[in-house]
Amino acid sequence: MTVPAYDLRAWAKGHYPTEAAVELLIRGKGGRFARESQPWIERLGPSSSFYRVDWDRLHDELGVFSGGERRFLNIAVSMGSPDYPVDLSNDLSGLDDELLLLVLAATAHAAGRPRLLSPATAVPAPANPPGSSLKYGTIGATTFPAPKSIRRPEGERSTNGAMPDPREGRRP
Repeated sequence: MTVPAYDLRAWAKGHYPTEAAVELLIRGKGGRFARESQPWIERLGPSSSFYRVDWDRLHDELGVFSGGERRFLNIAVSMGSPDYPVDLSNDLSGLDDELLLLVLAATAHAAGRPRLLSPATAVPAPANPPGSSLKYGTIGATTFPAPKSIRRPEGERSTNGAMPDPREGRRP
């Protein structure tokens, strides 16, 4: 079956969170979740060429998907309907790289900043801290910055005069 992407986008147009949720369905897993054969993709009426997403129906069907797919769709449903909030600490951690990048881009779009994660606005990554084996930089076309604080291995002293992390405290 085909993906009615044009019609779904036309239906969602004008409401950033719904646009983002529809894009997740269209782009995730090759459009598998936005095929017209899916029970949550329905025509607006018998003579209408537009399709819509029934977020309640999609939410009810989440149990048949794998863990990563369920988390991904749960986030899409949450963007599409205010009735289904999500626990991002759980849902984001279970996504593979492809789906996570889609969700990050969709979140930026839902917040009204669709170009935040576009290649034209990539943020250069800072240099790795001296002696660090950690790698930061580009994922896809987007460059991600290093985290703000990096815990030092036990016994390593600061050479730049920076204050120690107060959360570390004394160790036994």
